[in-house]
Formats: sequence, structure tokens, C-alpha cells
Amino acid sequence: MHTIEHDVERPDRAVVEAFEAIPSTIVSDVTGNVGLTMDSGIRPAFEGVDMAGTAVTVTASPGDNLIIHKAITVANPGDVLVIDCNGYTDTGHLGELMCASCQSNGLSGIVIDGAYRDKREIKEMEFPVYGRGVNPQGPLKQDPGSINVTISCGGVSVNPGDIVVGDDDGLAVIPGKDAQTVLERSRKKLDSEDATREALEDGTYLFEMNGYDKLFEDMDVVGPEDSIQ
Repeated sequence: MHTIEHDVERPDRAVVEAFEAIPSTIVSDVTGNVGLTMDSGIRPAFEGVDMAGTAVTVTASPGDNLIIHKAITVANPGDVLVIDCNGYTDTGHLGELMCASCQSNGLSGIVIDGAYRDKREIKEMEFPVYGRGVNPQGPLKQDPGSINVTISCGGVSVNPGDIVVGDDDGLAVIPGKDAQTVLERSRKKLDSEDATREALEDGTYLFEMNGYDKLFEDMDVVGPEDSIQ
């Protein structure tokens, strides 16, 4: 069963663009650290990536990219293609030319739970691409998939219209309905970290600032003299 949904409820574009200035680590912190950060196997094609966009989700058969070509025509400027290839890395599902098409049509990036190819050319284009691997093998074009359905990518459930934030550290996902709240919390977290950084520059320890010293006192800490001889 293949589904193509053209209508996506997207967050306000200004809110999405504001996340371009928010690190993935901050998003992860304010959303609770668990469940909204993709696993470390999904890596950027090059260093220095900063990406934020609205998810257009894709399910593609491993080794086939026909539906990915279709998804590029469905996406709007500012969108990120988030593609579930079931982690398949024995085929490069997309490469330089498809990325060039995405870039010229204003897409913000691609995330693929699978492999891509033309890594050097993608780096030269400076088009944000994240994937689980790189493989020169070309794909088939014979098995459609689905567009704008709930998918799993990098261990995270992603819905069309969610916001995807990426940088050198990795990828974080923000449910579209929570975008404004997460943005406000992220800005407060950044302000808090600025104040913390100033205190650290004066020689204060995070161990004491965050109350870790009290936690440490409550633990049973043993020394060599307590070990079994």
C-alpha cells in the first residue's frame, strides 16, 4: 500500500528559521533528551552543517529511489526530506544530481536512514545531507513508497510537519505542534548557558554550581581499602 499526501500542516516559517540559530544539543536538552534525538549512526556528509527545516517524510524500499524523486517534487522551499530506507547501506539512494535539484528548489536538506553517494560533490555544494553510510552503488527505480506518513528515522518517530534541526553533533526532531514552546525554552536555555559560561570563566566548578557535590555526598563511594583482596 503506497500513500502520497500532498498537504502538510507546517509550523510558521519564522519559527522554523529561528531554529537555525539553535544547536541540536539545546533542542535535545529542552525536549527531555530521550526519544527526539536521532542515533549517532546518522552523520552529516561534511562538517560545518547548520540545518533547520520542516519534515517531508518518505518511506523508500531499500535499494530503490523512485519515491525519493517524487518526494522532491512534493516538497516546498524550507522543507527537509526525511527518508526511511530501513537503514540499508548497500546502495546509494541519492547523490549529487538529486541534491542539486533539492538545492535549486529551496529545500533545506536531506536526512536518510540509509546510504547516499557523491559525498565529495555534496560537500562542495554545501548542501546539508545526513545519512547512515556512503555507497557508490546506484539504486533501482521500480518500487514506489509513501510520502508524508509517520516514519521511523534514526530511531525517532517523525511526522510530516515536524521540525528537524541538524549540526555537526547530529539531529534533533521537534513535533510541529510544540515548535513555539520548544523555541522559547531553547532561547532561555541558551541565555542560561551564557550566564554559566561567565561563571566558569571566573573559576567556578559545574560540580558545585549544579549541586553535583550534594549528589556525590549522598552516594556510597568506596576506596581501594574496601576492595576484596
